Amino acid sequence: MKTIFQNRWLICSLRLLLGVIFIFASIAKIQDIAKFVNIVVSYEFIPNNLAHLYGNIAPWVELFIGCALILGIFVRFSAALLIPLVLSFIVANSYALIKAVRVSCGCFGTFLSISHPLSLIIDVFMLFTAFILLFKKGKVFFSVAPLIDRLKYNSPLTNRIPIIKNNLPLITGVSCVIFSMGLVAVISIGIHNISKPPEKITETVNLPSPLSNEVDNALLQHEPVFLEFYIDDCPLCQAAAPVISDLEQEFTGQVVFVSLDYYSNPDAVSDLNVTATPTVVVITDKTSKAQYDVMYNFAGPVDQTSLQAILEQAIKSE
Repeated sequence: MKTIFQNRWLICSLRLLLGVIFIFASIAKIQDIAKFVNIVVSYEFIPNNLAHLYGNIAPWVELFIGCALILGIFVRFSAALLIPLVLSFIVANSYALIKAVRVSCGCFGTFLSISHPLSLIIDVFMLFTAFILLFKKGKVFFSVAPLIDRLKYNSPLTNRIPIIKNNLPLITGVSCVIFSMGLVAVISIGIHNISKPPEKITETVNLPSPLSNEVDNALLQHEPVFLEFYIDDCPLCQAAAPVISDLEQEFTGQVVFVSLDYYSNPDAVSDLNVTATPTVVVITDKTSKAQYDVMYNFAGPVDQTSLQAILEQAIKSE
């Protein structure tokens, strides 16, 4: 066993895999930090001020760890930083399981929705890998660190300032990580900003009666239907309530809003494949086969700006 964990290819593979996971997770959060903060607050595990602080800082810490691990710079420091972060994930997921929070963990934003049990398994793997990297001694295999160490620094500025000259490898390493973080963040945020709401129907579904009758009446009036699935004691549903109330006032006479209790509407939950709350569904038309065209179907924290754009587009399609 000891020989296995001294294998440089295995250690390198674990380091790169962990780096990819953290970069992927950080991108998902950085693209919409407000949504991630909303998820953290909704756990109601720590005070709101701390929840906001954690939600705003954690994605950037994840990005730093991911970039450092991929580059092979500050690996042991990154592993040490990773351990308390992953422990916080484990505590949060365990708390969510105990409190029966019926939403995905938010680990990978809207990229990937995973359950709390699966998230816990991933967390344990990351924690185990972090300890391996932390206690692994020797040079880091497949890394840019040796290149940084071999750089020659001869310039009037560095020669005149000993503290800079003596710490230039460290400064260069930090600069590489920060540059990588900035590059990843700019690209991911740019892609997110130019992305648009769905421009066409994404799926066709059946609806049970009497919900189908209510939807039919709205569509006959050329009004799209906004369905919200909720649970009374769901923190995210409570956070979504004022947003949806504002939208209902804004689109009065243009959109029909229907709120559906998750437990009281099992047929609708099944037909629309609702697996979490809150879930928002926007229906725009009925086909000749008595099925309904769904323009938008999303589970998780709601974003007022995105929903406004969706509803405006749904109204135009009528």
